[in-house]
Amino acid sequence: MELRQIRSFLSIAETLHFGRTAELVHLSQPALSLQIRALEEEIGVRLFERNRRKTTLTAAGSAFREAAAAAVLQLDHATRRATLAADGKLGLLSIGFISTAGSELVPHVIRLFRELNPDVQFSLRNILTADQIRMLEAGSLDIGFLRLPVGGHSQLEVVTVHREPFVLVVPSRHKLAKRKRVRLSEVAGQDFVLYERSLAPGFHDLVFGMLRNAGIVPHVSQTAGEMPTLISLVDAGMGLSILPASAVRHSVASVVACDIVDAIPMSEIGIAVNKDNRTAVVDNFRSFALNELVKAAGPAASQARAQRSIRARAAHGRLRRARRTRSTPADRRG
Repeated sequence: MELRQIRSFLSIAETLHFGRTAELVHLSQPALSLQIRALEEEIGVRLFERNRRKTTLTAAGSAFREAAAAAVLQLDHATRRATLAADGKLGLLSIGFISTAGSELVPHVIRLFRELNPDVQFSLRNILTADQIRMLEAGSLDIGFLRLPVGGHSQLEVVTVHREPFVLVVPSRHKLAKRKRVRLSEVAGQDFVLYERSLAPGFHDLVFGMLRNAGIVPHVSQTAGEMPTLISLVDAGMGLSILPASAVRHSVASVVACDIVDAIPMSEIGIAVNKDNRTAVVDNFRSFALNELVKAAGPAASQARAQRSIRARAAHGRLRRARRTRSTPADRRG
């Protein structure tokens, strides 16, 4: 029994006209008649009563039509699902993310992806960077949005998707709270609250390196594994902290974020996958996320470049004016 025979039967059962069905299925009428005869012989019953005036379904034909139509619908559904799965548009994605990514990146990407891929299901969890790495390597997490840098994990493929400046976070009552820009050397000898190293070693070492380069050996009064907790500790007067700017942007705590004048690295978030867990749906989401996040970063990056150019031109202008002011009348004449 062939699928084309069943589809031809269902079409005739709908039109009750061999000639009209032959046109619809792009067959000659004799070829269509041969298909139905072969189907009847295989089943062992007559499906149609046919004479020169009309074609009707037999009782057996009516019974077969109902079950055959359901079977074809089921087969069409299975075919569609197989195609969607092969294209990465069907399946379950387990995604982990740090809190900053949960507010800045993930909601936007998930919403747009679901609009285009409604048959993909998600399991979303706020997971610390170190735990994401373990789960990615174990295969219990498909995709991770984690804090960079992460080193020594050759099994993972990591791409940076978000960059932003670090800021110095101080209590609103601190002497530096009225300053927009500070140097790290100005906070030497003060207490700090920092990210717990075991939860994101690369990030912790990055911040420690900034302080070390500024000649500071910080006294760490408290550590924590979440940015909001660190901000609360700063508010409570436990110490100062160095955090990504976005971590403070939406906080209601009584803290102030000061820009850091020192030449320091940017805070980065990456998207990570296990190189051995590259299923179609994982690859589809990863490619989509990279494309969307690069587009989202484009205008901000262009604006930042423009602002830097404006500041550079303004500084150059001030330097030229200062030189003219220092020059003598004789200098200007000669």
